[in-house]
Amino acid sequence: MKSDIIIRKLRAEDKADVCRIWVNGLSQSKLAVHWLFRPWFMKKMNEMRDVSLSEAGDIGPNGKNLLQTYGGMDDRCMFVACLGSPQVIVGCCAVKKGMDEMKPEPESQIGSIWRMSVDENFRGHGTATELMAACENWSREAGCTKMGLYTINPVAANFYVKRMGYNAVDHFHVFNSAIAKLLVPPVGKYEKAIS
Repeated sequence: MKSDIIIRKLRAEDKADVCRIWVNGLSQSKLAVHWLFRPWFMKKMNEMRDVSLSEAGDIGPNGKNLLQTYGGMDDRCMFVACLGSPQVIVGCCAVKKGMDEMKPEPESQIGSIWRMSVDENFRGHGTATELMAACENWSREAGCTKMGLYTINPVAANFYVKRMGYNAVDHFHVFNSAIAKLLVPPVGKYEKAIS
């Protein structure tokens, strides 16, 4: 199936599918915490999801804001993975210059990964690897010499380190209470040279 994957830039007709795939992919983040604390953790994750899906969010309701957030700008791009004819969207990944998700950083030499997700029915076939390669190539062409990303998802972290060659370089806690710091692992920051 890997040879059948087509990676291309986001189009208007992709927005709803990208939104659905990204939202469904968030459920994998529950693996970051012990089963006993998953309901609380996922409530917090859903609050962050709802901000992204709000009218003013980077994704917007049903993906409405994706093109204005990730399309048509020099410092960022979103790629989608497609299969078949007609093309079915099976994954997405955004890339931008700099490590701040929303702030423009056109002079940065670091490319960063955002909104990576692959439909659960198409995982394990090289889709994420192809999406990451497209983002890394875009970053090289944009003058970046390093890639960076953040994740709390242990499955994603394992993929980034073992499959894509990223290294853990830092971490921080999303939830600041002492109890939350004991129960929820920190968000990891990962980097990789791409020059």
